[in-house]
Amino acid sequence: MIKKSILLLMVFVLSCGMVAAKTNPLRLKSGTLLPLKGKGGTISCTADFSKTRANRKPLAEYIVNDYQSNMETFDRYVPEMMEWFCDRWDKDIENGPKVTTSDDADFHLQIIIKTLQMGSKSFGGGSSISGYAEFYKRGETEPFAVVEILKMHGTIMGGAMPGYPGLKQCFSDLGEYLCDLIYHAK
Repeated sequence: MIKKSILLLMVFVLSCGMVAAKTNPLRLKSGTLLPLKGKGGTISCTADFSKTRANRKPLAEYIVNDYQSNMETFDRYVPEMMEWFCDRWDKDIENGPKVTTSDDADFHLQIIIKTLQMGSKSFGGGSSISGYAEFYKRGETEPFAVVEILKMHGTIMGGAMPGYPGLKQCFSDLGEYLCDLIYHAK
């Protein structure tokens, strides 16, 4: 009985280590993230789904035909996705800009979603996103940094999360990974 308990404890410890060692699915494509590191200030954040594709289809077609939902429901969840992103950003950013809704923010983050999957309503597969995160200084039209979102999966405790909850988790994780990338910027 004691050997079995020790074995279970070792499996638990190893699995926790593997979760902590997950790799960052983001890559700095161009520019530098140093302006965001340790300088405080404010940042406004928006998501752009205007060119999003899913299963090689336009987003609206995918949502209606493949996911059996509607764009009104999707549009209702977008603010929640951004809220999860902003909450995670504000918790994880160290001495960097905090999220604001002001038009007069020091920085602006435009999250451009290129591909999106929501898994299956019957819980087969999970939600995922890919695209770009573009950072702008106030008043500038060219981003000072572009981060590529290779593929973010919506997971909780290692399990795939489908649908809108999975997308919200993708955005929460995106906030965490962006802050990690900024923290390690050189």
